[in-house]
Amino acid sequence: AKIALSYAQQASFQIEPARDTLLLAVEKHPDNALAWARLGELWLMLGETDRANEAASKAALLAPDLARAHLVSGFAALAEFRNAAARSAFERAIQLGSADPLAHLGLGLAEISDGKFEKGRAELEIAVGLDSSVSLLRAYLGKAYFEEKRASLAARQYSIAKTLDPLDPTAYLYDGILKQT
Repeated sequence: AKIALSYAQQASFQIEPARDTLLLAVEKHPDNALAWARLGELWLMLGETDRANEAASKAALLAPDLARAHLVSGFAALAEFRNAAARSAFERAIQLGSADPLAHLGLGLAEISDGKFEKGRAELEIAVGLDSSVSLLRAYLGKAYFEEKRASLAARQYSIAKTLDPLDPTAYLYDGILKQT
């Protein structure tokens, strides 16, 4: 119930109260790996990568096959520019749950960060294929196309992203950069 409540709080942009809800959850249920992984997500949203790593590690210790724990570890590593660790975590998350577009997004971003644009873009295409209705996935795919100098494909993804979520500034930023260049 507290995990569900944390999502409701997050949807209302109450990230710190959502974190506090999960802190209570893991205090009452310290063996709940999913609660630890969710707490890690919230620590990441608050920019606390060390705490996110701790929570994800605890989740992975409790349930080594919980893809969400590896996903959180991957994004924490990516935020710290530890691309090898991020790639490893995302690959493990994909092994455990290949239908999660966030794992493919993370792996794609790690590959692109290492200069492997084609490989990274392919992962972003998989992510969009798994959930084509997420604006952020479309915006990042557009950015990958932009980096490959495929302007018309990039513009198309930005347009779709803006339609899907007109309040998400990501596609507008990248589209502005495309138009400026």
